[in-house]
Amino acid sequence: MFLTVTEPAIERIKTIQAHYPGKLALYYNRITGGYACGIVGTFSLKLFTNPNEELNATIDSTIGKIAVQQERLTDLKENIVLDYKNSKNSLILRSDAGLINDDVTVLDNDNNKLF
Repeated sequence: MFLTVTEPAIERIKTIQAHYPGKLALYYNRITGGYACGIVGTFSLKLFTNPNEELNATIDSTIGKIAVQQERLTDLKENIVLDYKNSKNSLILRSDAGLINDDVTVLDNDNNKLF
């Protein structure tokens, strides 16, 4: 499994990390209430500064190893891409299976939304 982070996404992440320190992780957030179609959460980027036992695996990417939750790897398919669309001011996560999240949020250690 490999995550391609496009150049626009790299620049956006660098801008965010200039204001908020932390190591980057691809983090699955469970949503209480969920969606009617059985989706129970979304993927976000998390900037963590303290060890997090949930982040117990890594995937390779164009920017190095990215921490992930082992049990969420089955939700990701091959050829994962993280892109940034300036026109939407959004980070977008997709794979060969299609769109995963068209508005990837960036969270801190306490799951506060940074972007």
